Amino acid sequence: MKIALFIVFSLLAVIADNLPFLTAIKEILQSGASSFETIRSKDMEDIKKEKILLANSLGMFMQSLKIIAFILLVVACGALLILIISAFYRSVSFGFLIDYTISVNGLIISVAAFFSYFLIKKLYVKIRL
Repeated sequence: MKIALFIVFSLLAVIADNLPFLTAIKEILQSGASSFETIRSKDMEDIKKEKILLANSLGMFMQSLKIIAFILLVVACGALLILIISAFYRSVSFGFLIDYTISVNGLIISVAAFFSYFLIKKLYVKIRL
């Protein structure tokens, strides 16, 4: 069972690595920097500043929703993979696997899986170059 959960977490690491989290975060940071510069600007009228700040805040909100959607996608894929595992292990229920995943042992397995995935990826890039 521990090996199956390790594989599930490794697959989740692959999924999370391929989603554009950093792009959304960079866009949020750029909007924040632009808002800060807009507020500091003394050459603009307040009405124009309000429009720019509203547009920036809307952009930040949309990027935040995108990040939330990515997180929900990863969680849904994890739940689906755990459901598949529970189908193979007839003696283990879906609820037990979820409870085990939230336990200390499950957290250790998930950290080990994510760490090993990114370590293998880094080694692969070095060997490939």
